[in-house]
Amino acid sequence: MIHDPTHLFEGEAGPRMLKAAKITSVISYPPITSIFVFAALSTKCDDFATGAIVYAVCLLFAVILPFIETMYISVKTNNTDGDIVRKEDRAVPLALGVLCYIGGIIALKLIDAPNEIVVMMICYTAVTAFILLVSFRWKISIHACGLAGPGAILSAVFWPWGLLVFVPIPWICACRYYQKKHTPAQLVAGFACGLAITLAIMYMAGML
Repeated sequence: MIHDPTHLFEGEAGPRMLKAAKITSVISYPPITSIFVFAALSTKCDDFATGAIVYAVCLLFAVILPFIETMYISVKTNNTDGDIVRKEDRAVPLALGVLCYIGGIIALKLIDAPNEIVVMMICYTAVTAFILLVSFRWKISIHACGLAGPGAILSAVFWPWGLLVFVPIPWICACRYYQKKHTPAQLVAGFACGLAITLAIMYMAGML
């Protein structure tokens, strides 16, 4: 039961719940979900060969490089589960993540990738930069941010089936809460900010 939305979970979750929560957190980690997000968007390319090249670029800049640097910082800050718990330790991996995404935008522009894919990479850049700024004062949920944005774009591109991305978000947020990674307020703020930033960028890009 949530007694205070600004506090971490104060109870003790059972071993099955914690195991399920850990697995869910790994699967829903933004660089992991990016694998599926960009795979879906790459189908918008004119042919398979072009789609494969675009997807490879997305994997490099939005999955492989962010994952490597985050895992390195996670281990360096003594977080063996891949999470970076202290907000003070988030600055470096988030800043490097922003640089990775900017590199992705440039690469996608150079190969003339579809607009939807470029916009998705821009959204990842903007949301990550926002989280970086917030992290100097507060710890916002990266998982919630990283699901709201892709959910918005996939919903627009693959309407109405893209809305299915939003279905598991309450469960994922609950998992983060029971793992004592975030407060309910941090989870809601992460989702709301990720969605708002993405919708604003989509509007400016003419996708809405």
